[in-house]
Amino acid sequence: MTPGDVGGRAAAPDSARADLNEQTDGTNGTKGHANGASANGSGADARLAPDIDRVERGGSRRPKIVLVLGGGGMRGMAHIGVLKALQTLGRRYDAVVGTSIGAFVGAMVCGGKSIEDIENTLIEVQKQDYFRLNTVKLLLKGTRAPSMYQGKVFKESLKKMLPEVELTEMQIPFYCNAVRLESGGTVYWGTPGFTEISLVDAVYSSCSLPGIFEPLQWEGHNYVDGGIVDSVPLRFAKTLDGDLIIAVDLTVKSTFKTPNYQRRVLSTIFRMFEIVEEVLVEQSLHMHVDYRVALIQPKVGHLHRFDFGQVSEVIRAGEEEALRVLTAHTSTRDLVSDEIRDGLVCPVTPRDHVSLHLDPTLCVGCGMCQMVCETDGYWAEGGVATVRKSANYECTRDYACVRNCPTNAISLGNL
Repeated sequence: MTPGDVGGRAAAPDSARADLNEQTDGTNGTKGHANGASANGSGADARLAPDIDRVERGGSRRPKIVLVLGGGGMRGMAHIGVLKALQTLGRRYDAVVGTSIGAFVGAMVCGGKSIEDIENTLIEVQKQDYFRLNTVKLLLKGTRAPSMYQGKVFKESLKKMLPEVELTEMQIPFYCNAVRLESGGTVYWGTPGFTEISLVDAVYSSCSLPGIFEPLQWEGHNYVDGGIVDSVPLRFAKTLDGDLIIAVDLTVKSTFKTPNYQRRVLSTIFRMFEIVEEVLVEQSLHMHVDYRVALIQPKVGHLHRFDFGQVSEVIRAGEEEALRVLTAHTSTRDLVSDEIRDGLVCPVTPRDHVSLHLDPTLCVGCGMCQMVCETDGYWAEGGVATVRKSANYECTRDYACVRNCPTNAISLGNL
């Protein structure tokens, strides 16, 4: 396959056709089980799926893949598109790590629900399924009320949608994070010592935005949304010792567009949460993105965190971006064979690098680009910054230079 092999067709993996032909439940694995997990499963206390599940047709051994599904509210419907892309490419994964909405989607697929079932369920979700004002408590307690919305309404919706399995019975090892309010530390449900919690409570805690829903109370502690401290948990994913990490980042910065901010209490709270989330994700990408990490960043950050009106479009955006990245990234493109498959397009330019651009007419020489770029892409001496690496192969795709440039002089390409 060459980069110029375009025209409505692209490469498919060696085992894709055989794997897809075996599917009867719409998942991206073998017959009857999500992602090809074995019937007796690998319990959540197993770090990754058994080695036997990584032997493909012909006897070759595929890499151990950890899938990371980041937080982002309803933007997380893009995760369904990513799962569909992995199914199309025939790529299996051996563990799923989820945060917030990523925990929700990950729990469904790891619990055995087909991708089609997940998509059909979530397309029908309405705002009232999650949000009902805590009117009585707000009137009686004011600022002493535990939350603005009733957590029990959200939890009841989770009970209806999540599979009825325990963490130790998941078909694919599944982990999700939450923050313990008393200590400020993070826990990962599904790890040793944290498997006794119900799947509903684990996902609820990982989705429980502070002040929006009540914290989960479990064994004397209170837990809230894991995305508060780690929206794309790459550091934990690396402890699972996989060969490859496929991570989905849904933070605002990836669109280059300013979100629709309004001067209201809730808008300000959500925007501040997003800014903190962006900075934390930026630092996480600086530290943990390397040649083993394929980073998928669907262009959905311009949408409001609780926009329920564009679910189908968000799913499609996730699928399209995942196909682009997985057929071009250095760590995943070798998993794709030269076999031509209708409906897929091979990228014309391999995405080995990010191109850096700086408009000298807008640059004021503040030096922010040099300060925030961890890969030395810019030089800010002499009044006006210059690009040191026009093709930056080390770029971690954290968008820090774009977000922190006060005059919009910087732009990135080949993304």
